Amino acid sequence: STLFPYTTLFRSVMWLPAAMLGGIGALVLYGVVELGLGLHPVHAVECVLLMLVGVGAFTAIDHFLRTALGVPGDVLSLVLLVLQLTASGGLYPMPTTPGFFQVLNPLLPMTYLVDGLRMTVSGGLVEHLVRDFAVLGGFLVVFLLLTALVVHRQRTWTVARLHPDVAL
Repeated sequence: STLFPYTTLFRSVMWLPAAMLGGIGALVLYGVVELGLGLHPVHAVECVLLMLVGVGAFTAIDHFLRTALGVPGDVLSLVLLVLQLTASGGLYPMPTTPGFFQVLNPLLPMTYLVDGLRMTVSGGLVEHLVRDFAVLGGFLVVFLLLTALVVHRQRTWTVARLHPDVAL
């Protein structure tokens, strides 16, 4: 169909309103921390940009899970959030966590957000910040592309979708 690219693109960008709300929330949080608490990051612009890229990445992941799996995707998003909170190294040092969470640490996007925020707030190696932006941007792009693929596949009718199993 000639409308495929447009309708797929439209449905795959439905994450934008949630991402914009998350971005506004991140900016409000930054303003409160900056003005209210007096925390002045070493790299303020990079800190704000990193928060916005992080919001975009997390929203894209959540949107993909919801689009691909429906309500079970919401549950998986919650599980992913809990795993990330524990495995990101933001709550307590990674050497004190069980091995399972140490293995998950480099695989989850929140690890890179926490690392980047540490670097932008208190300083550190710029190479780490570049890596953190790249990884979060990679998660954003990959999950937006996966969402577009799911939307495209959902537009294709199959016998199972036409005649779903009915359980009484």
